[in-house]
Amino acid sequence: MTEPIAIGPLRLDAMMLAAIGSAAAGLAILKLWLARSPFKEERYWFELAVNAMIWILIGWKLAFLLREPEVLWERPSALIIVRGSGSDTAVGMLLAIVYLGYATRKRRIKALKLLDVLPFALLPACIVWTLITDRWYGIPYAILLAAVYGVLFRTGAAGRAGSGETASLALLGTGIGGLVVSLFAPYPPGELPMLTFGLTTLQWLFILMSLLGIGLPTRRSSG
Repeated sequence: MTEPIAIGPLRLDAMMLAAIGSAAAGLAILKLWLARSPFKEERYWFELAVNAMIWILIGWKLAFLLREPEVLWERPSALIIVRGSGSDTAVGMLLAIVYLGYATRKRRIKALKLLDVLPFALLPACIVWTLITDRWYGIPYAILLAAVYGVLFRTGAAGRAGSGETASLALLGTGIGGLVVSLFAPYPPGELPMLTFGLTTLQWLFILMSLLGIGLPTRRSSG
């Protein structure tokens, strides 16, 4: 998924298409869940999710211009095929967090309520992204994410959205489960992950998610 896709004279970034497809899948599943959730009368959730994902895509695709602004006037066509790095994705996520913070404050939405809604879009989006970009090597992680998604319904946490349980379970399941999977899942041929204190960046991310899941306060109410 690294080569541009050519359609006649048009060259499209395959990774960008994968990102858009993953976001669309996450939003579609979120919309289905919202229609049956305690928040079905609150019409703004889908709008918030769409805007947040747009901010993530903008950051991932364009944050590199902060380092190389000359691309805008020297090679503007490169914007179509140049993609950002992991740090650029982090910029996009930061933009999305800032947007969600502003939007939820404006609408007086409680933080736990927001955190409980996000997994219903993020987990499906991550499943699709993993399967598209990592192909066979992403299957173990996709299965894990699907299992975590199922647990949200199996435990009834999905019906108590707003209590913090959904977010906590999603973080713990993905964090602890992802760390275990990462110890056994194979890497693509020729890929040598960079280690920091003996762990990969992904493994440190899983540890951070686990700690956040443990520390996240939960309460028994629909808020």
